[in-house]
Amino acid sequence: MPGYDSFMCPNCESHFRVIWPDPLPSHQHRQSKIKIECPECHEVTELYDFLLARIKPDPSAGIPSVEIISISPRDPNPDPDVVLKFWRAIYAHRLEKHKAAYGPAR
Repeated sequence: MPGYDSFMCPNCESHFRVIWPDPLPSHQHRQSKIKIECPECHEVTELYDFLLARIKPDPSAGIPSVEIISISPRDPNPDPDVVLKFWRAIYAHRLEKHKAAYGPAR
């Protein structure tokens, strides 16, 4: 069964399916940076290929699809903390939304 790549935008936390170009560039690697635009908030994000989650089931009809804008060659010196920074950005955005809704903690 084929798998699909899924991504969660760190800004708005919407999930969407990533559509790869056909044919795939020869320089594409798991440490290549890809550039995609979120269909919800329209923020352009450049991230490593390995941050995309591979899902087995077909995405539901409600999940939007997005095409890749560009694929860079393999990064010879990838940031070792890239996954940590990705999740920190998500949690920082969640904290901002919480503060905006409920005010600062006392």
